Amino acid sequence: MRLPLVRQGINHVVGYLEKVTQISNIDMNQDGLISWFGYRPGMMRNAYYPMEYQQLIDTQQYSLLLSDGSFFQFYFSFEEQNLTAARLAYYPKPLSTIETQDDIFSSAEEALDREDITLYEHLYNWVELMDVGISSPANTSHIRFDYDPKAKSHCPSHLQFGAIQEFRIPADFVPQPLAFVEFCKGLYSNAGDFEASQLGFARNNRLILDRDPQTITLGSLG
Repeated sequence: MRLPLVRQGINHVVGYLEKVTQISNIDMNQDGLISWFGYRPGMMRNAYYPMEYQQLIDTQQYSLLLSDGSFFQFYFSFEEQNLTAARLAYYPKPLSTIETQDDIFSSAEEALDREDITLYEHLYNWVELMDVGISSPANTSHIRFDYDPKAKSHCPSHLQFGAIQEFRIPADFVPQPLAFVEFCKGLYSNAGDFEASQLGFARNNRLILDRDPQTITLGSLG
């Protein structure tokens, strides 16, 4: 995987999502870097998703903001044409759960019976919020693909759901941008059909890593 190939992959994404894109904020003008304008390093850990989502929207931490309120992040860093870091993420707009106030109150009481005080307090707080007209809690989270060749405590390349460090699915490759967008298809507004040639380009130009025997291969994600 080389910088020019990722740039081409980003262009494929821009073209594919053009009809459902509200704001394009991609920055490909820096040497050895693909990011977004106003990029801030780091991320919120173990955060309540609606708050994480809103903070990222407010600070414009996205590459492409879609018309349905969801957004993608694409970050690739290269040194001498070698990939040194990557982050591909999709943040859907938070969706409320269908549980009623009585449902949540019942679950809170069950948690208290089990002496799970942390869960009880969380659920009971929502009962009180709903009592004053606040909508029900959201059950959505983001999806991201991270690559860090210097990682020691976990697999350098992995798929992760939410900002919870314990939930990682190891992988033996780094996908091209369009392959990640294809992986997330069905979660965002329908943007139409993918071009076979562009998907072929994405699958043929992913970064293949040495495979650890314990690594789960995400073969469908080019």
